[in-house]
Amino acid sequence: MSLAGMIINAMTRKSAARFETATQNPQQVQEEKLLDMVRKNAATDYGRRYGFDRITSVKDYQAQVPVITYDDIKSDMERLVTGENGIFTAENPIMFAQTSGTTGDPKYVPVTPTCKGREHSDVMRTWTFHAKQTHPNIFEGQVVSLVSPAVEGHTPSGIPYGSASGHIYKNMPGIVRSAYAIPYDTFEIEDYGAKYYVIMRIALASDVTFLATANPSSILKMCEKANEFGERIIKDIHDGTLADDLPIESRIRAAVTRKLKANPARARELEQFRSRRQGQLLPGDYWPRLSLIGCWKGGTVGHYLEKFPGWFYPDGGRPTPVRDWGYLSSEARCSVPLSDEGSSGVLTIATNFFEFVPVDELEAQRDNPEKWDFRTVAQIEDGKDYYIFITTTGGLYRYDINDVIRVTGRYNNTPQVVFLRKGRGMTNITGEKVSVNQVINVVQTAAHKTGVVASHFKAEADAANSRYVLRVEFSSTPSDELQRQFLKQADEEMKVVNIEYKAKRESMRLKTPVLHVMKEGWYERGRRHQVESGMRAFQAKTVVLSPDKIATQTIRSDIAAIVELED
Repeated sequence: MSLAGMIINAMTRKSAARFETATQNPQQVQEEKLLDMVRKNAATDYGRRYGFDRITSVKDYQAQVPVITYDDIKSDMERLVTGENGIFTAENPIMFAQTSGTTGDPKYVPVTPTCKGREHSDVMRTWTFHAKQTHPNIFEGQVVSLVSPAVEGHTPSGIPYGSASGHIYKNMPGIVRSAYAIPYDTFEIEDYGAKYYVIMRIALASDVTFLATANPSSILKMCEKANEFGERIIKDIHDGTLADDLPIESRIRAAVTRKLKANPARARELEQFRSRRQGQLLPGDYWPRLSLIGCWKGGTVGHYLEKFPGWFYPDGGRPTPVRDWGYLSSEARCSVPLSDEGSSGVLTIATNFFEFVPVDELEAQRDNPEKWDFRTVAQIEDGKDYYIFITTTGGLYRYDINDVIRVTGRYNNTPQVVFLRKGRGMTNITGEKVSVNQVINVVQTAAHKTGVVASHFKAEADAANSRYVLRVEFSSTPSDELQRQFLKQADEEMKVVNIEYKAKRESMRLKTPVLHVMKEGWYERGRRHQVESGMRAFQAKTVVLSPDKIATQTIRSDIAAIVELED
């Protein structure tokens, strides 16, 4: 084991031990965590407003403190962003995470020293400890991990906003950083294509044993870029250079180039791989010791994993293990998966305080939160679906994150959960209530039954015409007949998974869906637009279901064909 690996092992073991102890008595840990937070923040504006000093139990907290969304605290958050302190937490924020808001304005999520420090570190180290227990070789070679820039801008008061994970990556101890192949400066490259080129220019020259980033689509994009620019990358590796026509800021180019070395032997090896695959470069060849991939496996991005075999084990054999990265967002990290199976993770009960409301109950009384039956970790049941509400050391109290989770079991005495979907974002043209999970299931099943590959897809509710529009970018364009079969199959599958959809279709309250066959690169162009509009490259969101139909003329250039069926 490398020196860096031994240090990482020692650091993670203590965190995992603390996590293990907490999971033995989750209700007690949760109540102690909540009371510690309200006690420390009783003198803040928010604490005085809701009587934190009088809270001595979970019931007191629920009775005195309201459930909120970001819009409810937006004016207070704007005060914090402009430099006022003592609003939500006694600790001053050291940075903000920025994420998209429901109205188009960005949301600023405060990051305090507590939530950035030991709490965040303990969660990540616990994940790493358990991953290494199962896959002891992950630090034998190099780690390739993708993060967003630590600093993407500053608030009017001068506080940085950016990525907490980027901040941690940038400030890792030198000996730990030596285990990571990609120098931090790479993540600050502004041009989307150039950033991926540099990542893979470095990664292809490395013996990678652990690959980690949240979004599996980012991993596929790495593979695609290495394959697309294989000849140029191999030349750069041979010569120890970095293509001089890439739009890279001079400071970053200089920082990256200093770390590059000529490696003719590795270049010859890569060229042999490429020749054997008729011009293709595949990670199954150039990273033969890859022991683990860490990324999201469920929710709206899980279908990307279906493409992993062709890249990572194209000739069959042992699949590269994949472990879910956990249920996390800009607001909080909420679970720690401890195995490679599925995408369930143990609730981070020592980091956040959690409340839950059954899905059916909330959606039946969505405008009457006073009637919701809030439950704690000790009261939620296996196999049931819940909306989750979080209280964090960053200053979010009873925050409605609009996520639906499912309880999948227990680790020791602590619930394990899996993220299912965003919540009150289901489409509902005429009472059918279509969900993201249903769309994913329908497209995957229809593609399997018709023998096509749907690389990227999105469903949109066309309320004006009482129908759904299904936009699909196929890996290779099917025949006209196959396109029609796919659309028909998708319609039939939706009737199977959604009985209300079936009833509305049979009564003609819903018309037959329409298929828009999208041109190659449609998804990537949309993703690039997100990045150019300010979203982080590695966190650009995959939207699988939209409640509104995008005006056709705005994307007409991306539509290769429109397929309709007769009612």
